Amino acid sequence: MSAVAKTRDWKPWAGLAACLILPQLPLGRLVGNGGSDRIVSDAKWWGSAAIILAWVVFVERRPLSSMGIRRPGWDTLGWALVMTLALVGSLMLSYALILPALGLEINRAVTKTITDLSLVSQIALLLRAAVTEEILFRGFPIERLLGLTGSKWIAAVVPGILFTAGHYSFWGAGQLIVVSLGTVIFTAFYLWRRDLICCVIAHFSADLIGFTLARLQS
Repeated sequence: MSAVAKTRDWKPWAGLAACLILPQLPLGRLVGNGGSDRIVSDAKWWGSAAIILAWVVFVERRPLSSMGIRRPGWDTLGWALVMTLALVGSLMLSYALILPALGLEINRAVTKTITDLSLVSQIALLLRAAVTEEILFRGFPIERLLGLTGSKWIAAVVPGILFTAGHYSFWGAGQLIVVSLGTVIFTAFYLWRRDLICCVIAHFSADLIGFTLARLQS
């Protein structure tokens, strides 16, 4: 398929629009929270990710490997470990040096809402974040933007900015530093390895380590 034909294909563009719009829908206000904000939020994110997966398979008629989902091997686990160490290192660098230097700090109130959850609920929340965010902000948009524009910079920067900015309203300015460093690591590894399962494992592992340390400190 020529480059012109690729840019005129509506399916990748529609899928990218869904990636941008679906996670932002204010479902809590539409259905009424009733004390179930997290349930509604989790359902929205899982549903959005499921729609994208279905879109790839049934509308685009492409394999899931076209968005980096392939059978994991030992190399997946090995590189996930490397990514996890890099991510945890970026967390420590942010909290110990960068945030204090900028006069910023992590939103401790939000951190506490997560660390106060039961272990099962916390693991479920972190698993949801790892799986859905890697699908919606890494695998699908990076691959489709790369295919449509031919530019690794566009494919990396656009989802990266959206992913980082999406943390501001909930976490505040301090978290943008943490997420920005993590996004660079995730994006670089994904563009190199094209292994979304590796990113999911590292995302979950780094978050789990980070919030476990926060739980112990509190």
